[in-house]
Amino acid sequence: MAERVDGARAGEPLGILPATKVQRGDVLTIVGSAANVARAVDLIGVPDRATDVTDMFVVATAIVAGAMIGLPAVHIGNIEIGLSLPVGVLLGGLVCGWLRSVRPRWFGRIPGPTLWVFESIGLTGFVAVVGLNAGPDFVEGLLTSGLSLVVAGALTVTIPLVIGVLIGRWVFKMHPGVLLGVVAGGCTATPALAAVQEVAKSAVPSMGYGVAYAVGNVLLAIWGTIIVAMIA
Repeated sequence: MAERVDGARAGEPLGILPATKVQRGDVLTIVGSAANVARAVDLIGVPDRATDVTDMFVVATAIVAGAMIGLPAVHIGNIEIGLSLPVGVLLGGLVCGWLRSVRPRWFGRIPGPTLWVFESIGLTGFVAVVGLNAGPDFVEGLLTSGLSLVVAGALTVTIPLVIGVLIGRWVFKMHPGVLLGVVAGGCTATPALAAVQEVAKSAVPSMGYGVAYAVGNVLLAIWGTIIVAMIA
C-alpha cells in the first residue's frame, strides 16, 4: 500500500479523506515503494510525471485551428456575423483541454508555472492593451459629457449583471460558480473570469464561460450594428 496520498483539483489542494471522490482531472501524489505506486497507478489512472516541457505543438495547433474557425464570417446586408478570432481560439483551447482530460497520456502536457504565465501575464497584457486603446476615447468622452458618462456606464454594466445573476440563480437554478462564468462570458470579459476564478480558488467558472462568451461576441456585433443603424 502507499505510505501517503495527497491530491489537487484544478490546481488547488484536495483533502484526501475516506469519503473523498476522485474525479477526472484530479492529480494525486502517491508516496510509497515503486511496486506499490505502480500498482496504484494501474488502478487509478495514468502517471502524470513532473516535467518542465510544454507541448507547444498542441498549443500552436489549438491557436491556429481556432483562428481558422473564428475568422470566416457571413455578411447579411451591412451586418457581419461570425465567431471572431478570439472566440475561435477559445473554442480550440476548450476542445484541446477536453481531449487532454479524456486522454491525458497522449498529449497536451503544460507545466503549472507555464499555465501561470499564460493566465496572469497574458490577461494583464490584455487588460493593458484594452486600456491603452480605450484611454483617449474615455478622456474625450469624459470631457464632453462629464460625470453623467461615468454614471451611465456604471448602470449599463451593473444592471444586466445583477439581473443575469438573479435569473440564473433563482430561475435556472444554476451552480453559483458556473453562473458567474456565464455572466463573465456574456460580458465577453476574460479578466472578469480570471478574477472570479482567483477569488473562488477554482476553475469551475470556466465551464460556463465558453458558450456564453461565443454567444455574447456574436450578439455584441449584431446588436452594435443594429443600434448604430437605429440611432443614425
